[in-house]
Amino acid sequence: MSKYRTGVYPLVAIQTFIEATRDSGYKSTAAALSELVDNSFEAEARTVSVCLSEDADGKCIMVTDDGTGMSPQTMQLALQFGGSTRFNSRLGTGRYGMGLPNGSLSQARRVDVYSWTNPGEIWASYLDVDEIASGGLSSVPAPCRFKPDAADDPPSSPTGTVITLTKCDRLDFRTQKTQAKYLHLEFGRTFRHQLYSGKKLLINGERVKPIDPLFLRNGNNLTGAEPYGPALRYDVASPAGKASQISVRFAVLPIERWCPLSNEYKNAHGISKGAGVSVVRGGREIDCGWYFMGSKRKENYDDWWRCEISFSPELDELFGVTHTKQKINSTEMLESILTPDLERIARELNNLVRRRYLAVREESVELKSTAVAEHKDSLMAPVVLRRRSPQNTARVQGRITPLGYRIDEQVLEEVSFYRPSLAQERLTLTLNRDHNFYQKIYQPLAATRQVESARVLNQLQLMLLAVGRAECALRSAEEKIAVRRLRETWSNALTAFLD
Repeated sequence: MSKYRTGVYPLVAIQTFIEATRDSGYKSTAAALSELVDNSFEAEARTVSVCLSEDADGKCIMVTDDGTGMSPQTMQLALQFGGSTRFNSRLGTGRYGMGLPNGSLSQARRVDVYSWTNPGEIWASYLDVDEIASGGLSSVPAPCRFKPDAADDPPSSPTGTVITLTKCDRLDFRTQKTQAKYLHLEFGRTFRHQLYSGKKLLINGERVKPIDPLFLRNGNNLTGAEPYGPALRYDVASPAGKASQISVRFAVLPIERWCPLSNEYKNAHGISKGAGVSVVRGGREIDCGWYFMGSKRKENYDDWWRCEISFSPELDELFGVTHTKQKINSTEMLESILTPDLERIARELNNLVRRRYLAVREESVELKSTAVAEHKDSLMAPVVLRRRSPQNTARVQGRITPLGYRIDEQVLEEVSFYRPSLAQERLTLTLNRDHNFYQKIYQPLAATRQVESARVLNQLQLMLLAVGRAECALRSAEEKIAVRRLRETWSNALTAFLD
């Protein structure tokens, strides 16, 4: 028989709980910090700034917003696990009162909160894992008045909040540069709808650009996809009986334009291995994956279409959303609502992509304009290639050979709207995706499927290939410098005229 004594046992063994709760399962530093960004946007912040730094105690993160700020009582509740003025509310992104303490302490051993509802009265409190684990701290410290060190260092907004994470021991990356890079990528996608609505999110002073996984809207992503059919709308009752709605939309990527791109380029820009559904809760992405597809298996062809499902927090139970807001666990009822239509459309899109992809392959990956240029190249004065002799690598030989042609699209670190290059008997004309010419002339022509536009695009490509060939045929250094300057001046003029 057990010899354990009976007595009063706290519901939570706080000294061990605080270490255990740090393993709440956030899949990344960005996912944990998203909890703080959620709170800022819910507090009506227009700008949220995340700063990464390092001090004597290690890595630090500061999250600053210009939201409504918190009273001392609200601050204490916000630092309490499960404490919230909006517990179980379905009006915003927060719901359980776990975001601030859970998200912060999953990445750092200490979190300090400073908040003000007027600039002359700043309140501060904190949580410290080491103090809690040693028994020195058993409740949220009462907020106290805080005065900035320097008289010229007042809050930058009339109301707001600053959260500092110190002794950060669980960040994803060792260097600030790499951590900032991945925060940009994850925040850009997670908060894309807030960013499109005009809210600002900064990382070390650099503005986060939205990333649209459907490739429909401009941002830190390629564009050119087209909506597939009208959006689907499902009227659903919440567990409380309130009317709500689920919205589903699809997009098809421009197969004919993007299929010839290199695998490396497609991987880098999220074309490959991006198949599936983006799940958006209350305007914020919480998950992505192969959901609601029934017996339809994921294939390579499915990389060429996208889907987005949007719902409000009122339907959390239906989607199986947990307090970390990172994943859905769809219920049988939700599957019965969405799967029949989504599986059917997924199969339609798979067949559509397959037909278009095979048509591109049959017609050859090469553009018609490049094929014409290669065919006509022999009618012009040959371009002399400079090549090293295999017999004597110190001696440079001139060789006349027909040229191959290729058109590429990249972001160029220069002002020119195109750049020609000659290598291995192939002339490559690289178009600058950042230039007004590409965005306002070339891309709109390439995106349309009208026959007349395709003809104009073909002629435009031939003109550019001819210009590139003429530049590559130049021999003297003086000529090359002069033409490069002309190209840059031409590009600057185009930027001005098309702006």
